[in-house]
Amino acid sequence: MARPVLVGYDPETLDHAPVHFGVMVSRLTGAPLIVAAVQAGVRPIALGSEQTVPFGVAQVDEDLASDCHPTVRELQEELETQGVEVECRTLRGTSVARALHEAAEAEHPMLLVVGSTRRGPVGRTLPGSTVQRLLHGAPAPVVVVPRRWTRDGRPETVGVGYVDSEEGRQALHAAYAFAQRLDARLRVFTVVRVTFAMYAETEAQTVAGRAKRLEDVLGERKVQAMRAAQSAVAELGVNRDVEVDGFIGDPAEVLVDLTQHLDLLFCGSRGYGPVRAVLLGGVTHRVVADAHCPVIVVPRAVESSLEALITEPASTASGAGHSSSRLVPRPQR
Repeated sequence: MARPVLVGYDPETLDHAPVHFGVMVSRLTGAPLIVAAVQAGVRPIALGSEQTVPFGVAQVDEDLASDCHPTVRELQEELETQGVEVECRTLRGTSVARALHEAAEAEHPMLLVVGSTRRGPVGRTLPGSTVQRLLHGAPAPVVVVPRRWTRDGRPETVGVGYVDSEEGRQALHAAYAFAQRLDARLRVFTVVRVTFAMYAETEAQTVAGRAKRLEDVLGERKVQAMRAAQSAVAELGVNRDVEVDGFIGDPAEVLVDLTQHLDLLFCGSRGYGPVRAVLLGGVTHRVVADAHCPVIVVPRAVESSLEALITEPASTASGAGHSSSRLVPRPQR
């Protein structure tokens, strides 16, 4: 059975952007759709044996709703009216991040989809505490969707920010699987950052030596980066055209600018830290914060739930002519 798409829905902001994305992926892949909202709920936690009282109560995040059952029922009815097959749940917990993490551990989803924070400019994804905490221990790829994002139909262009590392290859594999299943165009981006070491290469090595121009050094690095990306693409054994583009500049700024022309961008996690942790480096952190399209961040050393899309049979629910529903966002509270 296909892994589900698990969507976190905020009952306070009523932001439908992550639900839009979840509906789209569910309909295009046939994956079951679960939408979950979190309300405040405490439970006893075991204390050390030296404590006088054997149990305590975990502190609850202040921004959690006290009761989101009515909102969840309303969302369920709204989606069912539009012909969306969905299971809406109300979770209880001390924080949104913890409750969604526990649900993901139990459901083993293909994707865990969340929206941006309640703060920050509309249309921009400013990671708040929920996004940050989820990304630091996610058991599945995490999709961060900008506020009020909407889309009808099949994604046409999928991009991936590639770095020549194991994490970069994991992100490439996941992006290729997604693009392959959805018959989308795949673009691989590699960006060369200008460093002080490159300036050193412009100095003559000998009295008779000829110094390189900075443009030549950057050009060489760009060619090397593109060759590494092309080699990684070749290792996939692809049976479709994949575009590899090289750029020179600040990687975060380049990728954020490119998201204006993408339907989805994949990024890898940082190359160190505990297994299965999405430790955001400076580039990925800024891309997630400012991207114009949804961004999927792939955790380290997690068997990609997206690669299984290539071999899983497509559901009849994911027919090519079936577009995602257009939900009408309710007023922000």
